[in-house]
This record gives sequence, C-alpha cells and structure tokens, in this order.
Amino acid sequence: MSIFVQTKNGKTDKIESLTKRISVVFLSVLILSACGMTEQPQSQPYATIYERMDNQCISQVQNLQEALSTANPSQYLTLAHSASHCVGDIAFSPQHPDNQIAMQFNALAVFNFVKAGDMHSAKQSLVEFRSRFPQQDLLFDDYSSFVDTATALIKQQELSEQSIAMLNINPVLRAELKRQRKWSLN
Repeated sequence: MSIFVQTKNGKTDKIESLTKRISVVFLSVLILSACGMTEQPQSQPYATIYERMDNQCISQVQNLQEALSTANPSQYLTLAHSASHCVGDIAFSPQHPDNQIAMQFNALAVFNFVKAGDMHSAKQSLVEFRSRFPQQDLLFDDYSSFVDTATALIKQQELSEQSIAMLNINPVLRAELKRQRKWSLN
C-alpha cells in the first residue's frame, strides 16, 4: 500500500519509500550509538569471590593436632572429623586462596582415620580428596606423594606388587608393605 502526497510544486511522492529510508537511517544511527556505549574499560581486572574456610575452625584443628597426646583412636577420630568439617562442602580450585590448607586438612583427615582404624572413612576421605582436588597432590618432605601413600595404606590388600612398585611412596613404607605381604602369604 503506497500513499501519495502532492507537494507545492505539483509533484507526487511516495511516502512509503521515504518512510522506509528514514527508518533505515534512524536504526543505523541507533545501532552505531549503542555499539559505542557498550565498550567496557580494558583495565578492569576480573574478580572472583571465593567461599573461604572458617579461621576459627582452622585454629581449632591446629590446636587439636598440637594437643594430641596419646595414640588414642578417639582423639584421631575427633581430629579427622574436625578437619573434614573445616573443609566442608566448599568448592576449591587451584586458584582458591584456601586451596593448599584445604588439601592439607583433607589429607590430615585421611591419615587420622587410618590411625584410628576407620578404613571405610579413610577411603571415603581419599575419594573426596581426589574429586575435590583433581590432578593435585601434596608432597611429603621426602617428595613422596600423599595420594599414592594413602592409596597404599588404604588399598594395600587390593594392590599387586607391581602396582605398589609404581607408587611414589616412602621406601620404608614400601619395604613394610612388602614384608607384610610376604608374611601374609607364607
């Protein structure tokens, strides 16, 4: 549908084509101005907010660890549960500011469950460590691996001699596992 308009000099123009041209120009100007407005400052750093571990809980676990006086299974269990509680359900990434201490607390829980004789909880804590900190590990002073050492202690009955030989564990532990295997078979 075209609308014709007669001008003063007697010419007739189509309003429809003129309206379309004006609309196209208006939309082009609007789009170009909107593009200029969406520029973001280039120097603004990307900030991530992390859920942090409770400092009071961290202090409590450290005090429990220092106060551990006897080889009492109940003290080991208390320390293991406290360390697990501090880590909680917080999601950790390698960039998380509490990642290292969370790994240490999770490892502390695993080893204290082993010391208390609660192998089921130790195994569960090791699984949590592996899922919470994928492709990450802790190293002892002798550069042996926490994950490998915990695996050797928790799954020693399931591992073959070749599997144990492949683990990055302390040589004294490796010799003890070999000795126990020898005496259990003979």
